[in-house]
Amino acid sequence: MIYKFSLIEKILLSNDIIAHPFSDASSSVGLGFALGSSVKLKIVDQLSMEPKSVATIASSANVSEIGTELILDCLDALGYVKKTGNQYAFTKRGYKNLSADSPQNFRYFILFCNYLYKSYIQLDETIRLGKNAQSTMIDEMTDNEWELFSRAMIDISRTNCKEVAGKITVAKNAAKMLDLGGSHGLYSIELCKRNPNLKATIIDLPPVKKYADECIAKHNASKQVSFLPSDFMKDELPKNNDIILAFNIIHGLNLEENEILAQKVYNSLNNGGIYVILDQIKGIGGNSQMSKATTSYMALNLLHQAGGKTYSENEVDAFTQKAGFKHTILKKLNAPGFGVIICTK
Repeated sequence: MIYKFSLIEKILLSNDIIAHPFSDASSSVGLGFALGSSVKLKIVDQLSMEPKSVATIASSANVSEIGTELILDCLDALGYVKKTGNQYAFTKRGYKNLSADSPQNFRYFILFCNYLYKSYIQLDETIRLGKNAQSTMIDEMTDNEWELFSRAMIDISRTNCKEVAGKITVAKNAAKMLDLGGSHGLYSIELCKRNPNLKATIIDLPPVKKYADECIAKHNASKQVSFLPSDFMKDELPKNNDIILAFNIIHGLNLEENEILAQKVYNSLNNGGIYVILDQIKGIGGNSQMSKATTSYMALNLLHQAGGKTYSENEVDAFTQKAGFKHTILKKLNAPGFGVIICTK
C-alpha cells in the first residue's frame, strides 16, 4: 500500500482537493494487479537487495523491458523496491514480502487475490440479484486453485497464529480439540505446542489434506495433530470435545447455516467447552476506516464468491446464544477488522 504521504498531500487529501476516487477507483486497483503480475511473471524473482538494471531484470524474466520498467515503477510507488537511476533493488519490506527466499513472503496470497479479482467482472449481477448467479468458487476449484488457496491461507496464518493462540485460554484439563475447516492446521499446531495434553483433529475437505500433512510434518506435530477428511456442515462432528475452532468459517455461511453450525458445535462440546470463532467482525474497529474497509470489502467479496457475509459481535451472539451458549467474549486482533469471539457452553 502507499504508506507515505507528504504534508501537502495529507492536507489536500483531507480536504478532498485531491479527489479520493483518483486512488480508490484507479490507482489501488491498478497497483494491485501490478503487484500480482510482478510475482506471476517472475519479475520479483530477479530482484535482490543489490541494484540491477531494467535490461538485466527483463532478460532474466523473459519479459519486455518497457513492461518490466512500468511494473517496477509501480512496486517503487508501493515501497517494495527502491529505484536509483535506471536500476532497482528490493527494500527490506519488498524482500520480506516478495522474495522467494524470504520465509515470510506473501507471494501466494498476492496470487490468490489476483485470482479472485478475475470474477469481479460479474459483480454487478451479484449485487442486482443479492447472490452470485454462478456456482460458488469452491464448486469449481482445480488442484492448482486448491494449492493457491491453501498456501495463501498459510501466508496469512503465519502472521498471527502466535497472537491468536495467546488470546485463547485453554483449561488445564482440556484434551480434545476440533479445528473446523482448519486447512493447514497452523493454529491447532500452535495451540497444541503450548498445551502438551491437547490433541487436535483438523476437519476439512480432502483436497487440503496435503497441505495440513505438510505443516504437521514441518512442525513435528504428528503426535498431537491429525487430519479427518470430512464436510463439517454435512457430516456429524465427533463428540466430547473441549475446544472447537471455526477460523474464517462463519463469513462463508449465511445466517441459517451459522445457526445450524453453532448447534452442531454446542452438541459436540463437553460442558464448559469453548467455541472459538476467528473472523472479520463488523464494527470491531469503531471509527477506523481501515477496519471498516476490511470488513466491508470482505462482506462484498464473500457474497460474490461464496454467498456469505461478515457479521457483527451482536449477530454472532444471537446465533451462538440461540444454540445454547451462555457467555461470549470478544478479543481484538492486531489486523484491522479481525477479532476472536470465545463462546462458552
